[in-house]
Amino acid sequence: MSDKKQEDIALFRYGIIAPVLNETRRCKMKHFREKSKIEFDVPGVGKKMYKPATFKSWLRDYKTGGFDALKPKPRVDKGSSRKVDEVLGEIIKDKTQEHPFLSASGIYKLLITDGKMDPAFISEGTIRKYIKDNRLKINVPQSVPRKKFEKEHINELWIADCMYGPYILQEGKKRKTFLIDIIDDCSRVIVGARFFFHENSINLETLLKDALLRFGAPDVLYTDNGAIFITSHLQLACARLGIGLVHSKPYDSPSRGKIERFHRTVRDKFLPFVDIKEIDSLDTFNMSFSQWLDKEYQKSYHHGINAKPMDKWIDDLKERPIRRISANELQQAFYITIKRKVKNDSTISVSNILYEVPHHFIGKILQLRYPSDRPNDLTIYEKDQPVCKVKKVNPIENANPPAWEINFHKKGKDHD
Repeated sequence: MSDKKQEDIALFRYGIIAPVLNETRRCKMKHFREKSKIEFDVPGVGKKMYKPATFKSWLRDYKTGGFDALKPKPRVDKGSSRKVDEVLGEIIKDKTQEHPFLSASGIYKLLITDGKMDPAFISEGTIRKYIKDNRLKINVPQSVPRKKFEKEHINELWIADCMYGPYILQEGKKRKTFLIDIIDDCSRVIVGARFFFHENSINLETLLKDALLRFGAPDVLYTDNGAIFITSHLQLACARLGIGLVHSKPYDSPSRGKIERFHRTVRDKFLPFVDIKEIDSLDTFNMSFSQWLDKEYQKSYHHGINAKPMDKWIDDLKERPIRRISANELQQAFYITIKRKVKNDSTISVSNILYEVPHHFIGKILQLRYPSDRPNDLTIYEKDQPVCKVKKVNPIENANPPAWEINFHKKGKDHD
């Protein structure tokens, strides 16, 4: 089994146990019994159901051995090849979840456009029948009764979301902004919030790192199913940091009511008082937003908790110690991992760029890690420990090695 498939299965298992990592035994068993009634599409395996005892064993493995303990052991046999309909079935399911209102015909065209399927072998009727037989079309659920909830202590639950912001000027051009923010469920403190020009995983990572360094680590991070929140990169980082990553059901905005309420506060009490015409850059806009957040929102009376958010946070510190994460540990958790085989000239290729590695790695497959915002900052890892950094190949430098490595021979009678 490939490393990628092992990691995908480990992430699948982590997704099952993440919601109850820090819950009571009773809550865990209730959660596992509910999950045992569901038929899952397991990465690289297909449709499968599990018993509650299996989920318990995954939780036990994770708590004793961390994320790597969730990876299946390599199989001795090669196994049978996957059927085309099973592979396509997983892709079709993903597409229908991403585009719930798209027709079967639209899904078919999307698969062809994305290069996921060859229309010469699969017809539109086949896709339509598969979607119908497996009931993959998502219907928007009716509103259901719910009770008001609130965590007892700070950092038990963080809720993250995104909001469309205004257009602002940047270098003379109007550009759309996006607010990415995170709220602590207990205190209503905004542990992280910033406007960006792009709603992507790199900006989410930047915001989350700052929040973790400043406020410590939460037990659970709760998000919707937006593209930036369902990446395997975020799942893996949370797994490494011992944070449960939980996603809400599609169209279930009320479950994220606290962060939605904060968005309304931003629209009502911050944006109307900002003169957008005077904003000349994103940094200026964020500076104004941060000042409002620290001086107004965090220190203003909140009727939902009958206190000021920052006051409640400080008061609860006596009851709930903060789990701190070092900057180095945080950086390591968000590293992206790739593998490359070293060529006979002691080089590897990453994104069509050649890098040099020590000669004793020739012929070996190396594990390389790098920060998502610095893809050229590559480090070799062995047994989950950094070994050395690699550097780009410099042909001119390599053509002029030190003099003591060169053997010069004189021509003529003096030459032996």
